[in-house]
Amino acid sequence: MKRARVVSAASPALAALAALAVVAAVPAVSHADPKRVSRRAAASGRPTFDPAVIYKVPRGDGPSTGPHDAPVTIVVWSDYACGFCNRVQVPLDQLQRLYPDQIRLVHRTLPLDDDNLVAAEAALAAHAQGKFRAMSDRLYGVQGKIDRAGIELIARELGLDMIRFRADLDTGTYRPQIQADIADARTLGIDGTPMFFINGRPVNGNQPLKTFVDLVDDELRRARDHHGTYDELVAEGHPTADGPSSLERERFVLDPTTVYRVGLGTPGHQLGPDTALVTIVEFSDFQCPYCAKQAPVLAHVHDKYKGAVRIVYRPLPMYFHRNATLAAEAAEAAAAQGKFWEFHDQIFSHFGKLERADLEAYAQAVRLDLASFTAALDDRRYHDHVIAEGADAIALGVDGTPTMFVNGVPAIGAQDADRLDAIIDAQLDAARTRVSAGLAAADYYAIVMTEAKGDERADPSTVPDVSTIHVELRTDDRARAIAAACRRHDGPRAAKLVTLLAHPETRKRIQLFCAGQGIDLR
Repeated sequence: MKRARVVSAASPALAALAALAVVAAVPAVSHADPKRVSRRAAASGRPTFDPAVIYKVPRGDGPSTGPHDAPVTIVVWSDYACGFCNRVQVPLDQLQRLYPDQIRLVHRTLPLDDDNLVAAEAALAAHAQGKFRAMSDRLYGVQGKIDRAGIELIARELGLDMIRFRADLDTGTYRPQIQADIADARTLGIDGTPMFFINGRPVNGNQPLKTFVDLVDDELRRARDHHGTYDELVAEGHPTADGPSSLERERFVLDPTTVYRVGLGTPGHQLGPDTALVTIVEFSDFQCPYCAKQAPVLAHVHDKYKGAVRIVYRPLPMYFHRNATLAAEAAEAAAAQGKFWEFHDQIFSHFGKLERADLEAYAQAVRLDLASFTAALDDRRYHDHVIAEGADAIALGVDGTPTMFVNGVPAIGAQDADRLDAIIDAQLDAARTRVSAGLAAADYYAIVMTEAKGDERADPSTVPDVSTIHVELRTDDRARAIAAACRRHDGPRAAKLVTLLAHPETRKRIQLFCAGQGIDLR
């Protein structure tokens, strides 16, 4: 069994680190994708964690974000040298935006060797001064490959009290906590990072957001049914890995024959009337070349079908596109001034030019109030909203752009005009049959959505209801809709929605979230 390496003790600090490496030696930890981890476990015959089983997972004393009484607690073991641990920070951020103040995330460390111990210590020392996330982001960025001098440089840049920070590292203040994290990982049978437990339910490796969302939804229901604390919810859990060694998760793929529940996104992003019998919701990225190819095809659809088709743009900036998120935020700022589609057309007609100066030039071209526009970009006013919109798509199962839903039916990838026309014509024929039987055209998309699969998580209030019937939002959906309004800084809408939110704990939680967005709902 491979164990942690031991370095020569060239200084008291290194000697202490070496001693820790010996005392807390663990099996070599894998930093790989979950399928490879599963195959390796199968080959070795080691048990795995069964995603259908609850495990008794201690929280430890690690840094945490989110309320202590959140209905869902996610405990993660991670290593700064693990590239997949870095990548999974994106879906974790998205997850916390989709479930505002419903998740507590607890970070625990499982370093592979002595080179990573100082990084883990530095993160905990930064946490003591309120800068855990900032330090962690920097350490993940260099994959834990950093020496003491480099860590101190980061600490100074973050504005930490350097006397206190150095003393914490020199005296090994946080080494017992790291030892406890390693010991608990060994007891549970964890053999790779990242490793997550959602109210005791395991998620192994860098899984897509949808995997996390599905488990969080299940655990929110379980927490509601049992009204228990985290300790109570995991009290009867299994003490260690005991699943079959061949266990693998199936990858989710959108079904082209299934209708999915998709909302209508941000106000101002709609092209076409509410009475349109076909609604196309496009998840798109302003830096995506295939989305640029799709734009003129959708313009053709708008011209050809006139009022029969409604087109809705929703942002899904891909993490590997450097300028996509800021461009999406700029488009939201344009939408706030009623000029979304004009701005959209400027971006795609100058494809590839998305620097800040380019965005400001487009704003001038469509005659936006430039002072208001630049202020929105400066304070990242729409950042959380854009991330939540994209997270909703990924949680539904979208894994690339462009992805369109035509009356809820997915059309994945860029579609040429003939192909998209054929899809629309088929949907129009089905819609006209139902409308001829007496259904109001304005209610058609709402009726389709009542029969659809999945959830709209970014803002459930954008899924239209039947106009002749009053349908009340569920408590969870109302809370998400309020959060969406607060992310858009739409105080009046948030205040209107909160009046019917009766559940006291949910009301308190969403008030705290909106207060963080600068909106007082008390």
